[in-house]
Amino acid sequence: MKNNSNSIWKRIFSPKALFAILISALGIYLGFRKFDGAAFWDSLRQTRLWIFGLSMAVMVIMVGVRGWRWKYLIYPLSDLPVKRLFEMEMIGYFGNHVFPLRLGEILRGYALGKTQNIPVGVVLGTIVAERTLDTLTFIVILICGAIFFPGMPVWVRTSGIIGGATIFILLILVYISHLKKAALKKFLKRKMKMSTENKIGKAIYSFWQGLTALRKTPRIGLIVVQSVLIWAICIGNYWIMGASLNVYFDLYALLLIFFVTSAIISVPSAPGYVGTYHAATIGILIFLGLDLSKAQAMAVIMHAVGYIILTALGLIYFLKYQVKIKDPSVVYAEKGVR
Repeated sequence: MKNNSNSIWKRIFSPKALFAILISALGIYLGFRKFDGAAFWDSLRQTRLWIFGLSMAVMVIMVGVRGWRWKYLIYPLSDLPVKRLFEMEMIGYFGNHVFPLRLGEILRGYALGKTQNIPVGVVLGTIVAERTLDTLTFIVILICGAIFFPGMPVWVRTSGIIGGATIFILLILVYISHLKKAALKKFLKRKMKMSTENKIGKAIYSFWQGLTALRKTPRIGLIVVQSVLIWAICIGNYWIMGASLNVYFDLYALLLIFFVTSAIISVPSAPGYVGTYHAATIGILIFLGLDLSKAQAMAVIMHAVGYIILTALGLIYFLKYQVKIKDPSVVYAEKGVR
């Protein structure tokens, strides 16, 4: 176990993690290289705290919907209460906000597997399915934004076209894999030696079992509605965040903010998307007409809304379930997670 613990800390301080921190530092520089302290604090002091608190409550509700959706993603494997899955989602946010390399996804997968006696590989497969649904829903909203708002920037329209093509290709691949299901299963068993006696093969099989559990759930329609609801709450919450600083965004602006902030979290960065989130948010707010100091204050508020409440609640559940940093290192080693 000592070697596993050393392994996880080596990953945390790996060249990849250090590079991500440098990217965050660059983001902070780009976002705040021109900084008027007096104007910034004047903008920040205008924050209406009760609306700021309301926005944090909405953020928690959104995570609750995520836990509700996860219940049906994992239902073919185990019927779990939404409360438990909500707590695991919070552990995931805590991990992503505190540790590099998006360790939160591994933490929540390990914590759920540990407490519910479900193979961790299976749980991770459902998490990948969850993230895939998020990505597909994001692309659909992106396409709708490009269609119904012709004034969207060129990069939005281009991304919408690329996203539409991606979904079309994925649908074709899914259809082909369904037609060739037996042959594909036989190929995977032969090439990857997915026998019950083979450790790597068993891990891959467990992961695939979780990933494909979506096909066995009886609530596909509800899962689609939940996925749309999650992003709708997210978009609406940007309006509440803006209102806390007396800035009221229209739907065009909300969609642009949503597209930029959702995309930027995929860029390697320090824990909690510090720097990269701020630089991207400040950039899009200036594009929308806010002055620099107001945009900087708004970026700080938007980041703080999720970071404060989700990290705090996530820490509570992290301690409740006694998740240890050295434990998920086993998953890293066996699954080859990067």
